[in-house]
Amino acid sequence: MAKYPRRYYLFVSLAILACVCIGYIFYQPSGEDYQRTINNVERVEGQQRESTEYNQRIQRSIDRSTDLSPEAGARIDRSSQYNQQIGERIEQSQSGLSEARSYLERNAELYRCVEAENRARRTHDETSTNAAQPCAGGGSWSSNRSDDTQIER
Repeated sequence: MAKYPRRYYLFVSLAILACVCIGYIFYQPSGEDYQRTINNVERVEGQQRESTEYNQRIQRSIDRSTDLSPEAGARIDRSSQYNQQIGERIEQSQSGLSEARSYLERNAELYRCVEAENRARRTHDETSTNAAQPCAGGGSWSSNRSDDTQIER
């Protein structure tokens, strides 16, 4: 092996280093990495915009529901009061119907009693009988009105 002076090794190594540096400086990458990075950044920005828009929509919905909640509560209260009033009216109507039913039953019983007495009078030829007298066996059904009944309207 031949001996080369140290300077030769030094110049050769500097030349190789210079070539590597020049190659690195002037090397033009194809741009795929740069383009992928740009695409990713644009995609992320688009997602951030969408997320911001969704958040704004949600906030508007929350604000709207907050504004409508007291109004909805008032409507529910009015509806409850209305339903309660309807319930009271139904109860009044039912009590009125029950009272009317009892009147009809009393009248039917009174009619049967009067008819029975008329038949009995015809068969026995009774000369005078007061039709307003209570039927035989008497009972509360003989009066057509009770003292405490009153129909409210």
